[in-house]
Order: sequence, then structure tokens, then C-alpha cells
Amino acid sequence: MSNDRNWYLQLGEYRMDNDGKKIRGVIGATMHMFRICGKNIVADCGVGFDKNDEVQTQYIPDGNWLVGTRIDLIVLTHKHLDHCGALVRLVWHHPEAMVWISAKTFEGARIAIEDSLKIWRNDARNASRQNLPVSKPIFTEEMAEAFYNNPNLRVFDAPYWLDSRKDLRGMWPGWEIGFYDAGHDVGAVSTYMILPNGKYLYLTGDVASHDQENARGVLLPPDKFLGDFFGRPGTMVTEATNGGRRMEKSRDRLVEEFGQFVKSIDARGGVLLCAEFAGTKTGNQLVRLNDLGYKVVVDGLARAHIRVEVSDIEKRLRDGRVVFIEEDKAKKDLAWKQRAEYAAGVHGFVPIIAPSATLDQGFAASAYAPVVLEGEKNAVVFTSHIFDDSTTQKLFKIKRGRTIKMEKFVNGRFETIHVNVRCEVRHFDFSSHDYQNGLVERVRLARPETLIVHHCPGEESFNSFAERIRSLPHPPKKLVWGLNGRKISF
Repeated sequence: MSNDRNWYLQLGEYRMDNDGKKIRGVIGATMHMFRICGKNIVADCGVGFDKNDEVQTQYIPDGNWLVGTRIDLIVLTHKHLDHCGALVRLVWHHPEAMVWISAKTFEGARIAIEDSLKIWRNDARNASRQNLPVSKPIFTEEMAEAFYNNPNLRVFDAPYWLDSRKDLRGMWPGWEIGFYDAGHDVGAVSTYMILPNGKYLYLTGDVASHDQENARGVLLPPDKFLGDFFGRPGTMVTEATNGGRRMEKSRDRLVEEFGQFVKSIDARGGVLLCAEFAGTKTGNQLVRLNDLGYKVVVDGLARAHIRVEVSDIEKRLRDGRVVFIEEDKAKKDLAWKQRAEYAAGVHGFVPIIAPSATLDQGFAASAYAPVVLEGEKNAVVFTSHIFDDSTTQKLFKIKRGRTIKMEKFVNGRFETIHVNVRCEVRHFDFSSHDYQNGLVERVRLARPETLIVHHCPGEESFNSFAERIRSLPHPPKKLVWGLNGRKISF
């Protein structure tokens, strides 16, 4: 075992401002690097999204894929693009690394990987049309195929403790590594490591202690899984997306208010467009609306993610509670006909679920928005995080009756259109991230010596969270914001 001091380094979670300066402490392109007891461990490798004028761009973690550094272990906490979107390229450069991913995360990541390739192709075409430089893809189809067939890739069902001889190849003496559901998303896991030095490392990943429609909330695993894990000193690395926010309303109350809102749109003869983050949010929204008694129609990438996340989706499709827009590319005319009919309310009140990203460039901007946004009786609802410079954000800022610029897909290319926004626009905070109370309680129970905080959107949010942590009966001796590029010893 090496005597090197253990350290942590966040290589992502930044973006560039208009002057080319790095802004640290934002959500996007998460990548954790650990040097622990002589082993190099990486968790997640995602992408971030930004805009150059009207062109959406992707950015990646720092570190040049850690070329020249031996990586012993790579783990993926969950399937969202800001955590998995660049993983394929990292694994391509590190054939020596063991790669561990939960089964549901692997299924969802595969969807996100294929979508990432599609996004790059679309962005490249758009940049080329505007005579802007075309960025290189983060990874290629060859790299993706190599990732799927990687002999070092292992897929597991949580909860799971790695077998020291079979899973760790007998090459990690003194280590114990386990994975347990994180509650954030179907397949999302937290990682638990007992180290050769007798301490622990606990990486929460993105986490939620409150139940969602398709994922049960988890504060900490039961003692049957944990044993005496927290009976030793250790280091905890936690996300704090909602570190500065307390849950204002119970989940049940929020569902009740959402139900009243949907009922009001139905009563006035409107059309409801639910523009949601394709992974997690669309599946939750589908179950939520079905539970409220509504039939729903689903479009785009949401269909693939829902097949992974909603365990009884085939039964819901057979029962007629859910309708998927035609998926056969040979029947695209039928698909566009269906979209036009549901946007116009031809089939009665049937809420439409579509990925919010397609409001920026895609079928939601082409088929739904020009109709739904202009109807005073209609509504658009969001439950996802609202990204800067997105169409979603612009819809919240615009006054009703004003015009918004969108990109409509016409005859094989995007054309700029102007849509008058007369509909109602609402946001319901069905966050899949823990709020401050849950985050603080998890730290209280874990009692780490060192607490490293990441995924925290801004200094105000971090300071609010840190103040609560320092007020605990046994606060961590060391509490650090794991900003991009900040190496933290523990």
C-alpha cells in the first residue's frame, strides 16, 4: 500500500464566460478523481451544455482524459448526461480500468450515449450552416461500440458488495466496495468504500431521501447492508444541488396542487404540454398523470427512458393509459400527423409529455410549441431544472402576448420561427435531488471527519448548506467546497 496522501479532485462542474474565463461551482460535466491508498479511482465523466450565440455547445471535464495516468477503477453513479455523457471517451483511453455500473444505469446510459452522438451531429450541421467552427465529437461510434463490449465492464444489481477475489481480482487487499440505491433515479447508486487504512469513503452521487414515482427515496442503507461502516472515521463526498433550499411543500401537497392545475386546464378545454427532462422526469410525470386518472401521450427520447424507468410500461400501453407517438422512422408522416392531432386537442384532453430539450431544437418546437404556446386556454408545465439560456428559461421570463424565437424543423433543416406566447407557463418543483434537510441529516448520521461538497450551484447555496452543517452536534473537522481544480487532501 502506498503512503501517498489521499486526495480528491473535481475535474468538471464549470463553464466559460463570454471572456473565456472559467466559472466554477456550476452543475455540468461532473467528474470525480480520487487518489486513495495507492489506487486511482474515477467516478462519473459527464458533459455540460452551453450556447455560443444560437448554437448549443458541449463541454467536458478537464484533465485531457487523464492520459498517462493509470486508472484502476471507474464507477458511474447514474445515467444523466452531466454524469455519463463523456464516459465512453474516458474508458476508451483507459482499457486497464475496471468499470462498474448498475444494470438500470447501463440501460439508461446507453440511451444517453446514442443521444449524445445525435446531438453532436445536429449541432455540427447547425454550426456549419452558420459558418461557425464545427467541434469534434466527444466520442465516436467506434468508441461507443468498444465501451459496450469492454471486457472490464461489469454490470450489477444494487445492493451489491464487490467480491474481493472475483470482482476485485485479488488485487485490492484490505478494500471493501459496495453500492446501494441513491434514490435520485432508477439505477442511481451511492458508493461505499472501506479502505486499507481502516477509514471509509462515502460518495453519495446525486441522491434523494424523498420518494418519487419510480424511485424510492434513500437516506442511508439499512444496517444489514452497512454493518459498522460508519463506526470508523472517514470522508464523505456529497452533492448539494439543493443545499441552499428547504422543501417548501410536502410531495403529497405538491401532487395535489399539480392535480388541481391539470384539472383546470382540462375544464377550460385547453391542451397541456409537459416539457420534461427526458430521463427521470418524463417517467415520473407519466406515472403522476396516470395516478391522477389521465391518459397521456409520450414523444421523443422520453419513450426510451420510460421503458427503462417505468416497470409496468407495457401494461400501461396495452391498457390505453399511455400512447407513444409512432416510433417507426418509416412511418414519420404518421408520427407528425399524430403530433398535430394531439397538439390541437383532436383526441380530447390528453396531456403531452415531450423532452424539454426539443423546445430548443426539435419536434416540440416544430409540432407542439407553435400550436400550444399560442392558445390562451393551453398550458406548458415544467418540473425539471431550468438551464440558463434555454427556451424553457425564456418562456418563464417572457410576458404573455410577447413573441419568442424558436427553431422549427422544416424539410430537413431548421428554420427560425416566431411564436406568440399566450398560454399559461408553470413550474412545479418535483426535484429528484435532496433538499437541505435531507442532505444535512445524511451528514449527521454519517459523521465524517472530512466533508467535500460538490454539484452546488453558487456560493450562496454552499454557504447556506455549510452553515447548517457547522451547527451539527458533531460537525466535520474539515468542510470543503469541491470546486473545479481544487485538490483536497483527506
